[in-house]
Amino acid sequence: MPSSRFTFTAEDRLKGRTAFAEVHGGRTRRESGPLLVYALPNGLERLRLGLSVGRRCGNAVGRNRLKRLLRETFRLNRGSWPVGYDLLVVVRPHEELSLAAYATHLESAIQLLDETWRKRIRKQTTPPAEDPSPPSA
Repeated sequence: MPSSRFTFTAEDRLKGRTAFAEVHGGRTRRESGPLLVYALPNGLERLRLGLSVGRRCGNAVGRNRLKRLLRETFRLNRGSWPVGYDLLVVVRPHEELSLAAYATHLESAIQLLDETWRKRIRKQTTPPAEDPSPPSA
């Protein structure tokens, strides 16, 4: 019986035009190989995944296979990735890669995006440095 952590449920899926637009509008993205990955903090204790595979990536059969491979990569590897983000993966035209190659590309992009968001949050929450000059009397 498979462990529940390896499932891909409806809660793991980024759904709706507005959700995709919010992540895309967050303007935080990283490119890794044929994948362009956008991320936006979601305030949840989970990652959510949205996929965008355009017609330039092949016929319907090929596009669906790409989406299956990317969902499988997400499902198998998300336990080792940072949580709390909505991810939008845009696939650019390319020759099909192995599952391990997609995992490597996704992981590197997600790690870079996590670092970027942590820096942004740290900048926003760090209080301004106090003036070290002595008080005037």
